[in-house]
Amino acid sequence: MKKVKSLYCLAIIFPLMGLALTQVGLAPALSDVIVISAYYLLLAGSWDLLAGFTGQFSFAHVGLAAAGAYGVGWVTLHLGLPVWVSFIVSPLIVGATGFALGLVSCRVRGTQLSLITFAFAGAFGVFLSAASDITGGSMGLQVPRLIHGRSHDIYLLVAGVAVGLFFALQEWMLSGALGLRMQAVRDNEEVAAASGIDVVKVKVLAFTITAAVAGFAGAFYASYVGVLAPTILSINEMGLVLAMVVVGGMGYRLGPLLGVVVIRTTEYFVRGAAAQYTTLVIAAITLLVVLYFRQGLVHALTQVWRRIYAPQGRWGEHPVETVLPPPSASD
Repeated sequence: MKKVKSLYCLAIIFPLMGLALTQVGLAPALSDVIVISAYYLLLAGSWDLLAGFTGQFSFAHVGLAAAGAYGVGWVTLHLGLPVWVSFIVSPLIVGATGFALGLVSCRVRGTQLSLITFAFAGAFGVFLSAASDITGGSMGLQVPRLIHGRSHDIYLLVAGVAVGLFFALQEWMLSGALGLRMQAVRDNEEVAAASGIDVVKVKVLAFTITAAVAGFAGAFYASYVGVLAPTILSINEMGLVLAMVVVGGMGYRLGPLLGVVVIRTTEYFVRGAAAQYTTLVIAAITLLVVLYFRQGLVHALTQVWRRIYAPQGRWGEHPVETVLPPPSASD
């Protein structure tokens, strides 16, 4: 219970952090790093809910984020709706797409699911380039901003609120019966179904919710950058999201958060010194984590914490319970 409560506190901490950052007067470059990091955190965190906790390895996630991004532009420019309204409409549309992918996942699994979702992302990328009259093609699509002039403060605040709401959603999903069912499906679908779990419902719900989160992340990103191009759907983007989850720890609540911090911090400093080696450095970090910390940095740090603060005996050699004498036969 204490663990759940402490993680629910993140739903309050991050909005307060966003509000505090608006009062600091950060440099635009640093504000960019923080806002874009929030986008990646929403993307990586939602993908981890799907793959790390439900076992559905989908490669459509960046495509869903791109759909949310272009959805904001299309809804705002062609339907004339305010940007705030499009922030709601676009994730709903993307969530419906996730619902359809969830139905597909009930018929295929493993490598087949990965290939189908990869094909979906690729096909959507081709559509973005070909349908230039709708998407702007390689010339890009202009997306209205929340306020004129792209004030960094409003985006820092929205980023904090969005991340806080994501952690609240994550805890709601994982701390109850739904989280247990998701992990049961991840571990063994046949056993989960035999125990009475509605596997179809769990998969469809996981796909729908995580797709909606990815759609919102894309909508937020589109409004911030102002111009969209099909490169948002590049395979490098999906690889970057995977690296963030793997580095932090797949299947750990705080894994995506730590992974985003490590990868984005690395990007910030490497690009300032040797931008051409950014991808190489990130790949090297990911490889080192996979080789030496296979369950991610969150797991490694947790093990270190437990070794340091585990209950110790008088001389620090044994746990407390092992130094007590066994009960006598007369007891």
